[in-house]
Amino acid sequence: MRKRVWHMSLSSAAALVLLLAGIDVFGQSLLDTYALRRIDAVFGDWDKTTTPGMSLAVVKDGKILYTRGYGMASLEFDVPNKPETVFDIGSISKQFTAAAIRILEHRGLLSLDDDIRTYVPQMPSYDRPVTIRHLIHHTSGIRDYETLQSLAGEHSDQGWHTNQDLLELLARQKGLDFPPGIKYQYSNSGYTLLAVIIERITGQSLGAFVKDNIFIPLGMKRTFILESNRIVVKNRARGYSLRDGLFVLDETLNESTGDGAVQTTVGDFALWDRNFYENRLEVPDFAIRMEEVGKLADGRPVSLPARGRPGLYAFGLILSTYRGLRTVSHSGAYVGFRASYLRFPEQKLSIIICANIADINPTELCLRVADIVLEKEFKEPLKQETGPAVPAGQDASPMAALTAAALAVYAGDYFSDELPATYQLRVRDGSLYFVHRNAGSSDPLRREDDDLYSFGRIRIKFRRNIRCKILGFEVDSASAKGLSFRKVR
Repeated sequence: MRKRVWHMSLSSAAALVLLLAGIDVFGQSLLDTYALRRIDAVFGDWDKTTTPGMSLAVVKDGKILYTRGYGMASLEFDVPNKPETVFDIGSISKQFTAAAIRILEHRGLLSLDDDIRTYVPQMPSYDRPVTIRHLIHHTSGIRDYETLQSLAGEHSDQGWHTNQDLLELLARQKGLDFPPGIKYQYSNSGYTLLAVIIERITGQSLGAFVKDNIFIPLGMKRTFILESNRIVVKNRARGYSLRDGLFVLDETLNESTGDGAVQTTVGDFALWDRNFYENRLEVPDFAIRMEEVGKLADGRPVSLPARGRPGLYAFGLILSTYRGLRTVSHSGAYVGFRASYLRFPEQKLSIIICANIADINPTELCLRVADIVLEKEFKEPLKQETGPAVPAGQDASPMAALTAAALAVYAGDYFSDELPATYQLRVRDGSLYFVHRNAGSSDPLRREDDDLYSFGRIRIKFRRNIRCKILGFEVDSASAKGLSFRKVR
């Protein structure tokens, strides 16, 4: 009964919300009742009072066709999600940082090819300079700070840090994962450094600069960058995740910015979306400049790794296709929040999902909504998903186990001054274990080859001297390679 009443009053309720946000609601009737029911069915698992959920906006030609909240913004106080609920949108924030860089470039205050040490001299001088352009397109080779914190035994999303803390961590790194411009490797560190650069050029924090130059001009009155976790935010959702079948709070105390921290509503974000067609900012050809794809040193476009839909990385935006139609998108994931922004430029249609539950895939949900709204416009049929292929030639047989005496040569304390952190290696029950706080895995190290082991998602390669004595090891992970530990005891 509640859902029927909602649909009967949808136009008037949505119109009030959208008028407050300054958005034209002329297109509200373009989605028929059948389409609305199909969209609601996509979110049926969260359309209840016992689970967190999300807010949705479907935007066409700058007009919101449909907006609604599903599930609860606060399970403690029985507050439902609504179109005006404020969410953390994680890495979708990166496009606002990139837009700020474009504004400063337009004003002649920086060049994308500037060495970042021009503005951040604390960073090491590497063999090749890292430029602002490298940071934008994730081609800098700078190690991801979340990985570094994890390797140091810290929970990066549950602790507390500022951009200054992260700068000090990055400044300690003696090497890069690869020479700048050689390849794409997603790194939150790059966008944190962009926030530092913006602050040093403008004398304002990233939050203040973006508010004055993007949010206010676009009328995004409910949107801001969270720079203090002590402030009170009206209509803000709590973040949740599932643990042992129960919802638990999953939030952060962090105050770093650049790579994340934008708080917004789906209605406000629709104003940002409209700016790609009706530019109200000072940067000419705004959409063209934001969708400019990065290039590697050899001239190839910056493309994402071959998983999921192929894509090219622009200015905090990913250019791709879906069922024959061009798309511009980005997703966000941080603690108990998930978000996705999917735009079809030629159709001038966008889907925005902001969620306060970690255990969902908002990108997949956006695509399911697109399947409904653009049903008659796709050029390719909907593909059936298949299971992941088994890598060819993969050998699942483990290396022969070593005796406890043979493992004992690896035991000891190892220190890295780049983190800084000390790892202890101990032999227990015939296996080699890492003993350090917040270890990424409680399992023993897995032997893969002589002096080569794996631990959780990282690989450890031990170093020896000419007398075969263990000197230390190097750690390789997906986004931090070559971290050196020396044996101190």
